[in-house]
Amino acid sequence: MIPLTLISNLNNPIVYLILILLSELGIFYIIYVHIILPLNRKIVKEKEKIELENARLMALFAKLNPEPLLRFNIDGIVILANEAANNLFPDLKIKRSNILSIFPSLEKLDLNELIENQKIFKFSLEKDKKFYEVIVRGVSDMKFGQIYCNDFTQRKKTEDELILSQRRLRELSYKTQKLQEEEKQKIARELHDSLGQILTSIKLNIEILKESIGSDKYKLTKIKDINALIEKATNEVKEISYKLKPRVLDDFGLIPSLKSLCNDISKTSGIKGVCESFNLNSRLNNELETGLYRIAQEALNNIVKHSLAKEFSIQLVKHPDFLRLMIEDDGIGFNQDTIQQDPDKKDCMGLANMSERALSLNGKFIIDSRIGGGTEIIVEIPLEQ
Repeated sequence: MIPLTLISNLNNPIVYLILILLSELGIFYIIYVHIILPLNRKIVKEKEKIELENARLMALFAKLNPEPLLRFNIDGIVILANEAANNLFPDLKIKRSNILSIFPSLEKLDLNELIENQKIFKFSLEKDKKFYEVIVRGVSDMKFGQIYCNDFTQRKKTEDELILSQRRLRELSYKTQKLQEEEKQKIARELHDSLGQILTSIKLNIEILKESIGSDKYKLTKIKDINALIEKATNEVKEISYKLKPRVLDDFGLIPSLKSLCNDISKTSGIKGVCESFNLNSRLNNELETGLYRIAQEALNNIVKHSLAKEFSIQLVKHPDFLRLMIEDDGIGFNQDTIQQDPDKKDCMGLANMSERALSLNGKFIIDSRIGGGTEIIVEIPLEQ
């Protein structure tokens, strides 16, 4: 209780303080009752009106949407479905259909969490020979989820046709490569066996003729020149035959042929090379050996022509499930973006050929190169062909 003497004394500062506090409380009460509360009620009504209008507009859009559209509550009960959805899912005409019975893919989802956190979930659906991209979206303000079914049948048909076309092109490329290898092998054998034998016979006959000439220097010089030409032709035949299909590949397998290729490149180009193999103790099938050899041959040709490298290496590693061929050099490298922008450029055709050979063996072709950083080529082929 405040003493009466204190109140009666108007000159007391405490009295003034109390009066000011009471006045402020009175003013605040008046503002709260007559301004703030009505304003809050108006805001709530406006919000409810906006939400109602939004719900009405969303329902209108749902009905007008030509694609199937459904709406469900937190319990998974369908609360709205447009005409397209009813046509696509006849079960929706049954009252209180559960969304999980229509889309079993949603069984693992927490619908409450999806709605509250406005999450998005996508999956594909095939129905009545059509393909749909199903998008499930939570709408937390309205406490429901919405499902959009976008028909992408035509797009999928186009994609399937493109994949089929690519597959046919790969099959054609594989068959072409196979025929080319068979033809190369045939020509190589003809050169080595037939033409090689003919040149050898000519050389033997010239040797016999040489003995009958005696000491005629002019004729001996001419025979010597002819022998030199025959020797050159024989070496050319051997080299062409080797490039077409090295006999060592057929006779001894991939590893000896890669080592032979490595040594030949080192001798002719002056680039130091090394070839190593790990865990590969048996022969591979003919197509796989030929394919990997051709990739290595193309890669080494590129190194000699373009890389300005001082060293290169070939590694062949057998893993439990796949075979890995790695070819690396310390050359000038190149810009991979330029290759991707213009893959048909003449200098890029070798890379395209290597990639195509790897794909024809159901493998992967990986290339890593940068300006001044050398180049690494990795080919991985599954052993289950």
